Amino acid sequence: MLMTPDHAGNVVGVDPHKRTLTATVADARGGILASAHFRVSGEGHRELEVWARQFGQIARWGIEGSASWGRHTAVFLIGRGHDVRDVCANRTPRSDRARQRGKSDTLDSERIAREVLAHPLLPKAFKRAGPEQGPDEQHQLLVLWHNRRRSILTTRQHLVNGAESLLCELPLELSEQLPDTKAVKPRLAALAGRNRRRRYDAPTKLRLELLDGYRTQIKALDLEEKQVVATARRARRPERLDPRRALRPEHPVGRRAAGRGRRRPTVHRGRVRTLQRNRAAARLHRRGARRADPPPLQPRRQPARERDPSPDGGHAAAPRTARPTHLRQRARGHTKKEARRVLKRHLSNVVYRRMIRDLHAQLPDQPLLAA
Repeated sequence: MLMTPDHAGNVVGVDPHKRTLTATVADARGGILASAHFRVSGEGHRELEVWARQFGQIARWGIEGSASWGRHTAVFLIGRGHDVRDVCANRTPRSDRARQRGKSDTLDSERIAREVLAHPLLPKAFKRAGPEQGPDEQHQLLVLWHNRRRSILTTRQHLVNGAESLLCELPLELSEQLPDTKAVKPRLAALAGRNRRRRYDAPTKLRLELLDGYRTQIKALDLEEKQVVATARRARRPERLDPRRALRPEHPVGRRAAGRGRRRPTVHRGRVRTLQRNRAAARLHRRGARRADPPPLQPRRQPARERDPSPDGGHAAAPRTARPTHLRQRARGHTKKEARRVLKRHLSNVVYRRMIRDLHAQLPDQPLLAA
């Protein structure tokens, strides 16, 4: 049970939205006491707290998406000294909605309250493992710059796709004069100003004008992306919190890749399933963190010459390269892709063990998961 003599009281589940939120109060036995709707504002948050307190002492609050729609509510409650936990949106529809109870804001807030009551080890709001509460300033800066770079790259890819479509529609006598490459930028550079050199038919002239516009926009986005990367590199954590510092001797993992995630094991990124002839094949787990996988698992520099770490996070006595490990998996019957996945899983587990060991060193008197 969640409730102990030190943490006795009710549990409040909050389902936040853009302008409103729905809250449900549940007692220690799981009984629903009341549900209500409030506005996402300072006055609405104060009314929420007063309303929830009238049913008795509050042991814990659960907010779905405390770092997104529930951000303002979580910051307010943390500032008032409450224990606020983050409830992942994937947890609430598993049991209740499968029984065809339907979906509404009130039902969702009830499910959130029951999740908090049933799972005492839910992460704190904003997923900070230490005693600190509230959002982390450095983490926010990195997330903002990372999201901006992703937006730039997405926009750039849309422009490249549009330019590729127009390039395929050019007349053959014009397209044959372009560089023989699949890259779009060299072909756009070769077409620069061609609509002013000679006369073309109206559709071709318009295509060339549009391609000149694509070239200008892609060039501007490339420059902005470089500026964003340079600015993000200057927004660094203190050296004592730099995860790359400890991982550099073992694997060339970047700061953004090593610091990303929620300090959790990565065994969920791949599964081992027994197939015919009693051989185990590593299979990709589709519910893994796909964006977090490639950077730490595919080192850019010297991928096959790193020393194989020992299980406790340090270096082994005798160095072993990644290539013999890969060949050893191939000899056991794995395909190239399966052997590579086995190696990647090993590397990700090494990174996770090192991060947990560093976290223990930083917080010797604090548990990693607060009950």
